[in-house]
Amino acid sequence: MKFGENEILEREQKLFSTEHRFLNRLRLDALCFQLFLLLAILAVISVCLIGAFRGIVSSAPTVNEKQILTSSKTTILYDKDGNELQRLDGSGIRQNYVALNKISMAARNAFIAADDTEYYKHHGVDIRNFFYAFYPDSASAQYAGSRRTLTQKLIRNQIFVSDNNSSSMERIVQKIQEQYLAVQFESEVGKDKILEYYLNTLYFGGNRIGIGAAAEYYFDKKAQDLTISESAVLAALAQDPAVYDPVEQQKSNSNKRTEILSVMLNMESISEDEYEDALGDNIYISLQTANQKKNGTTEAKNYYVSAVISQVISDLKERAGYSATQAYHAVYQGGLKIYTCLDSEIQSICEKEVEVQRQRTGDRKKLQLSLVFMDQSTGKVKALIGGRQGEVPQTGGNRAVDYTRQPGSMLTPLSVWLPAIDTAGMTLGTVHDDCLYSYSENGHQQNTRDQNEYQGLVTTRDSILKHLESPAVQAMESFGIQNGYDYLKKLGFSTLVEKQEDMDGNVISDVSLSLASGNLVNGVSNLDLTAAYGVLANEGKSVKPIFYTKLVDKTGNILFKNEQKSSQLLETASAWLITNVLREYIETGAGKAADLGIEKLPAAGYGASTKGNKDQWFTGYTPYYTAGIWCGYDDSGMITSDISCETLWKQIMKQVHPTKKIEKGSFKIPDDIVACNICTKCGKLAVEDLCNQALSGDTVRREYFVSGTQPTENCDCHVKYRVCKKSGKLATEKCPKSQVEERVYLIKEEQGTTKDTPYVLTPKLRSSQCNIHK
Repeated sequence: MKFGENEILEREQKLFSTEHRFLNRLRLDALCFQLFLLLAILAVISVCLIGAFRGIVSSAPTVNEKQILTSSKTTILYDKDGNELQRLDGSGIRQNYVALNKISMAARNAFIAADDTEYYKHHGVDIRNFFYAFYPDSASAQYAGSRRTLTQKLIRNQIFVSDNNSSSMERIVQKIQEQYLAVQFESEVGKDKILEYYLNTLYFGGNRIGIGAAAEYYFDKKAQDLTISESAVLAALAQDPAVYDPVEQQKSNSNKRTEILSVMLNMESISEDEYEDALGDNIYISLQTANQKKNGTTEAKNYYVSAVISQVISDLKERAGYSATQAYHAVYQGGLKIYTCLDSEIQSICEKEVEVQRQRTGDRKKLQLSLVFMDQSTGKVKALIGGRQGEVPQTGGNRAVDYTRQPGSMLTPLSVWLPAIDTAGMTLGTVHDDCLYSYSENGHQQNTRDQNEYQGLVTTRDSILKHLESPAVQAMESFGIQNGYDYLKKLGFSTLVEKQEDMDGNVISDVSLSLASGNLVNGVSNLDLTAAYGVLANEGKSVKPIFYTKLVDKTGNILFKNEQKSSQLLETASAWLITNVLREYIETGAGKAADLGIEKLPAAGYGASTKGNKDQWFTGYTPYYTAGIWCGYDDSGMITSDISCETLWKQIMKQVHPTKKIEKGSFKIPDDIVACNICTKCGKLAVEDLCNQALSGDTVRREYFVSGTQPTENCDCHVKYRVCKKSGKLATEKCPKSQVEERVYLIKEEQGTTKDTPYVLTPKLRSSQCNIHK
């Protein structure tokens, strides 16, 4: 930009004028004032933050050896009516305190590798964690949680037990206190003592606290003798005993152990040779052998309480963010009040009838039984039996909840026929050929096995009533194995295996045709099976089974209510159709021993025994309650007594309903259900004087359908011929009327010998003519 001489003089006069200098002074004063105001605000904020920090710090709990090792308050459990069930005071805890110099260096290094690789480098806190604490609802908060130092974890597990940190501000306060106490505690007692406390207060499952108790239980040795491989197993286990149990969850533990060993190698706490030796150590074989010597018991006096404890610990971890150790301490030593769903009246009836049944059978071989009794509309488990009366519940030994057994054909209505009807376009009248059927499974050829004789053409209803495997396999193959698997997952089966490697590296999976016959990798629990049938009873709505309704902390605050919301998993009509078949199963079918015989109170159910009679099942329901019963031996031996799950179920239900003043009920028929007469050999509309006169017997059946799926065409699988009784061939006009009869044959192409075979119209008969009467 260019200026002339006059313009330059004019600009100089303007810049140095009194008015211009005054405006500049105003601007400078305004800027100084803004800076002063900003500094004042920052000072006030700083004072407030310092005051708040001091307040938070001053209100932090005391941390000392007594608080770390002996803090305990009694937890109380109540039944549904508020009556006290049991007190948990930690008296059953197995703990063997071990000084740090009596713990092997391998064990110390393994836990440092698993929990805090920088343990001996920091002063109690990872500084990044301090700032992330102010973002409790972000990804940063998750990072901060994972970056807790070993000292912070010790304080969290032992000091902040069962505190109600429901709001963001409460979580921030606890994290600040946690970090302050970690720094303070390290300065007071030192690293080695904190590591000693930590290793002696970790929860290892089965009421075992501390590395001393864990080493003795799992390896039958002292903590000072633990090897690198054994130490890594325990370090993995302590992350979460439910997930990394080295006996029940070997694959998960093995993967975690490998991860810990790798960290130890990177930290140079073990050499390359030690790493390779530890990886090659087949530790799980010796571990199982040692583990079989003892059984860890819980503090629960009965199986219902043990189920409550398991669910509360699980919920504290999943819903409240507790660590496994913190959740365990909260339940056994945190002074909680747990309000359960137990109905003492129903529990008493169940226990009494189970003992009556056992005495009647004269069982002398320790036959075991489990029972789950629930209200399907709320999910509340009203009663539970997990083993023989008088037994002390063992950790993981609740046969109603923890044990898995093969369900056999108990699974078939749920894995095959429910999805077939609900989504695959099949109906109760769809016809399948029950015959020898071959299919490929895991590269091997398998054959179906149905009773002593294949039934031939049968409807879906008959396939269910008669436990037929061949039609089930064929149906699942047609609508897709994955569909059947997905339905079971949707129904709540928690033990299914989609795909995993076993300890030998073999791929195993439940996504296979074995689902059709109930042959699973791990089996199912009685609780899951009962809840799944409860979905049918609840008109297709699913409600998760619960053992408690409310959890209150030591200060009287409600940690959370265990409220359940139902979700519509199935079409109401589909659930009703299966229920209709299961009603027939106990009214006139194989489950007649379970028939209540109460005109105004219908019941439905299904029962089965597995191959070799190793397991017997019956699950039934009324419009109000669902109950599932299993019996068998722990060693999977053949059941030789004449115990009847159906009879036991009947006796329980006939007492519970009058006790609860329930006299009548119904399974409401959906508006879109229609009925018509069908021929059970083709599934089409029955033809009068034809289907009812079939050589194999009357094949007319009144069947139910969802409106729009009922057949519209007449039977085309039966044909009527005049046959000469003397020659057995088609009659001619020359055959005497007294020697001629009408016979209704079945038109079918046989795939093998079945019950249909004698009644099938053969090409030879069709082309024959009587050659006797000429």
